[in-house]
Amino acid sequence: MSLSFAYLSQGKLYIQTANGSREIESEFGQTVQERTLTMQRRKAWKNKGIMEMMLPPGALEQMRQQPEATVNIAISSVCVEAENQLLYALEAGDVGGIFGFDLNRDREERLFHNTDFRIGELDFNRDRQLIACTVTHRTGISNIALMPRQGLRPNEVTEGDSIDLAPRWIPGKHKALVYQSAGLGRSSEGYVCDRAPFTIEKLDFDQQEVVTLANDPKSDLLSPQIGHDGLLYYIRRPYQARHKGFNLLHWLKEILLIPFRLVYAIFQWLNFFSQMYTGKPLMAAGTRQTVEPKQIKAWGDWITPETMRDRRFGEPDAPSLVPRTWQLMRQANQGTPELLAEGVLSYDLTTDGTLLYTNGSAIYAIYSDGKKDRLGASGGWGSTGRISENRRGYKKGAPSGCTPIN
Repeated sequence: MSLSFAYLSQGKLYIQTANGSREIESEFGQTVQERTLTMQRRKAWKNKGIMEMMLPPGALEQMRQQPEATVNIAISSVCVEAENQLLYALEAGDVGGIFGFDLNRDREERLFHNTDFRIGELDFNRDRQLIACTVTHRTGISNIALMPRQGLRPNEVTEGDSIDLAPRWIPGKHKALVYQSAGLGRSSEGYVCDRAPFTIEKLDFDQQEVVTLANDPKSDLLSPQIGHDGLLYYIRRPYQARHKGFNLLHWLKEILLIPFRLVYAIFQWLNFFSQMYTGKPLMAAGTRQTVEPKQIKAWGDWITPETMRDRRFGEPDAPSLVPRTWQLMRQANQGTPELLAEGVLSYDLTTDGTLLYTNGSAIYAIYSDGKKDRLGASGGWGSTGRISENRRGYKKGAPSGCTPIN
């Protein structure tokens, strides 16, 4: 079976067809990046004389060797509007918005953008021409929002001190959607210090009510979706509270490390001044540039090579980036959950009953007859996302989310 789908990888959008794959670049994102570089060059020219008088030679040399800082352009979510027409959420520095893209005309359309909040996790209702999305505020809360296809801005439909994510429309005539939700715990200063396990909620606009469809005090239930078969699909992973109780051994270990950390801090302070005024470190022999470990953030949790050291599994050329405990489940109404796959980073359903999922390194399909197929593999680390209807896929750099386009 030949599948055509769009997919996200490391913040970039790709289209996969029988003829190969190609990247879709945002014209808006490129414009923001070029405008930022132009402003930086103007400021650098104005401040050049002042900096040469104030900074030591070593610092000036290091500044000349530094590459220009560019604005990070990332597409965080993609869904299908119609055949060969996509909607995606884009972040360009402090600016975020919703954009459309016509594959036939190779043309981008800007629907909405702002700098007040972040937008992500899009899902489009073709019958009602409504976009469901998440709106994330700087206070740490996320709400579900709706925006007409030709609307001005998203209108938030959930509220509270909580994290509401991953809205998906429920197939059928009723206006309803499912999403994941977790309450937040804050310190006395108002900072977020913990959160409750994610539960699955149903928001019924016709009945004007919110109903909990599934919850587990020991697990996070993520990325819910109700298929055309009426069954509930979601990813289940173990819940880990951020705030842990007092640990005497950990406390003693931290006390013993204080002298070593203090000596290291003093050395780094002296090393900084040596590089500033001479351009050379205190210890040139044996020094090497440190490289930050690669990591991805999936549904609020950071996943690094260190955390996966003893838990990687899967095929040799496509090891899972998440542990076996990230499980794709299927559940009837108030029924017993059924395990479909392990090590699932994201997934999606199609109208013909095909289920697509990724472990972060490869995309797999489970067809309605039960047959399983691997659509491709790619090593490395990538961004995270979800696979939406129309089959979102993957590509080089690890898949993040995919969606079928025909």
